This record gives sequence, structure tokens and C-alpha cells, in this order.
Amino acid sequence: MPAHWLVRLRRDRSHGGDRGDVAIEAVIVVPLLLALALVVIAGARLSLAGQKTDAAAQAAARAASLERDPTAGQAAAQAAAADVLAQHDQPCTSTRVRATTSGLGAQLGQVSSVTVTVSCTVPLGDLLLLGGGPGVRTVSSSFTSVVDAYRGRG
Repeated sequence: MPAHWLVRLRRDRSHGGDRGDVAIEAVIVVPLLLALALVVIAGARLSLAGQKTDAAAQAAARAASLERDPTAGQAAAQAAAADVLAQHDQPCTSTRVRATTSGLGAQLGQVSSVTVTVSCTVPLGDLLLLGGGPGVRTVSSSFTSVVDAYRGRG
């Protein structure tokens, strides 16, 4: 019996040194997993913002191409882009809409187009654990819409 007790004592001592390893592994692995999760969330947020910006650029170009003069086309593009981004609940710290509406001034019967570029600055600072920061990324999208060659112009 004494030999059995000695073997058990040696086994307990040999495994006793692993008790703190789990805590050390957690201190190393948990922050890495958290950082990876935040990178995935940031990527998803940017991907969705890109899709919403695409939709805004398409709607803005279509709205501008339906107008009769370049000034009205600019205003229609601004309004349409803002409406689409608001409908899709896309948070942008700043939004920029550039519309090339010179095609609205083309002669009747001449094929022309309107191009709109929408840029949205997406906030990412709230993903930082230290209470925010300057983390922003700008996504842009362009779309071109053909102006009806035989539509009356102003």
C-alpha cells in the first residue's frame, strides 16, 4: 500500500504545475479573439456602407437624369442620395455628392449621360474599446445614367 500512495503523490505533483497555464492562455487568447471579432465587425460595416452608397449613387444618377437642366439635376442628385442613405439608416460622419450634369444641357437628339459619385465617411471609432477615436473610412460609389435623347430640355 505505501507504494501506491507514493505513485499517487508523484502524479499529483507533476500535474500541479499546469494550474496557472489556463489563466495565462486566456490573457493571451481572449484579446486576440476580441480584436479579430472587431476587425470582422468593421469589415461588415464597411461592406454594408459600400452597398448602401452604391444604391444612393444609382438613385441620385437616375433622379438627376430625369431633370431638364444641370442646376436642377445637381439638386435632385443631392436630395436622392440623402434620401436613400437615410432610408437605409447609413450613419455617415460626412457625405459628399458630386454630380456631373453637363449632359442635361446637350442638344435635343444627342445622347448624353449624368454621372454621380457619392462618398460616405463611415465611423469606426466606436469599435475601439478605449471609448472611440479617429477611426473613419470613406467609401465611394459612382453611377452613370443615360439622359433620354428626345426628352425636352429647359
